[in-house]
Amino acid sequence: MMKKRSASADNICAVAVVHFSEHGYDASSLSDIAEQAGMRKASLYSHFAGKDALFLDVFADALAEEQAFMDGCFADEASLAANAGGQLAGSLYCDRMAQRYADSAHLRFLLRTAYLPPASLRVEVGTGYEMLLAQLQRHYVASLRRLVPSLPPQRIELYAQAYLGIVDSLHVELIYAGGATLQQRHAALWQILSDSLALAVQSA
Repeated sequence: MMKKRSASADNICAVAVVHFSEHGYDASSLSDIAEQAGMRKASLYSHFAGKDALFLDVFADALAEEQAFMDGCFADEASLAANAGGQLAGSLYCDRMAQRYADSAHLRFLLRTAYLPPASLRVEVGTGYEMLLAQLQRHYVASLRRLVPSLPPQRIELYAQAYLGIVDSLHVELIYAGGATLQQRHAALWQILSDSLALAVQSA
């Protein structure tokens, strides 16, 4: 659990997440962040020991923001019709991803950092991002179990891995292509997953 920050530190983090998402770690400047936050660089150092400390605080914010968004998507999904079938499991999170990426500097920062981590912070970034993916997998497994209780556990775990593969593919598309062909890829991968799930349900 993160320590409580001052309003000034929160403001610095709000500015920094946009700056880091646009420039990455190496090309980011604490002087620029301080200026955009309306303070001198020396004042920024009274809140954060340096670039690494600020970056990790912003990364923790981004993980928390995405966790909350993910939780909301699966909560919405759980409130929909229970007889919608396994094809619904995890769909809202994927369906909302492109708009989320456009709207959220936190997600843009999170994905840029996860796929292109600073060398000095690779372990911290990898650990945090893997924990987020583990929670996503737990959400998907719980959703699929609820929607298709007849599926055996090993099949559910298999589909969970396939689902994470789809999410990973969509993330890569957002980072490197800006979502230009995201809908096409999403539709194709989701169709294959849905067809396989339908066959598995019939034979379960």
